[in-house]
Amino acid sequence: MRRVAALAVTAVAAGGFALSTAAPAAAATHVNGKLESTEFGLYYNSGQVGCVLDLGAAENQFSQHRFKDPSNVNCNGEGQNTNDNTASYWNRASYTWYVWTDSFQEGTRGSLPAGHSGNASSTFKNEISSASWYIF
Repeated sequence: MRRVAALAVTAVAAGGFALSTAAPAAAATHVNGKLESTEFGLYYNSGQVGCVLDLGAAENQFSQHRFKDPSNVNCNGEGQNTNDNTASYWNRASYTWYVWTDSFQEGTRGSLPAGHSGNASSTFKNEISSASWYIF
């Protein structure tokens, strides 16, 4: 009887862990310049135009990234540092993303719900330095 109870507790604990991490853990973690359906993208230009920084996981320092052009069409902003250099966004993930004006989730915070796209407000245009799908 103890063995059955122990197995049941283990199964429930493992199942609960899998359920609690399903959405964010399923997101892509590569940054390749192509905004995919599970990612959050920050664009060099307004109107979701130009090169994109595509995120599937939290990023503490945008200064470590450059805008990429996956199709070799020389998009606007190619090779530019992404820190404090984004004008619009598109959240293609199924959960809210948060952005901050400073590295390591410091400064002013904004939230972008699933599916939302638009131009950055005056507070955030060319000021975003970190992003995450969870709040620290």
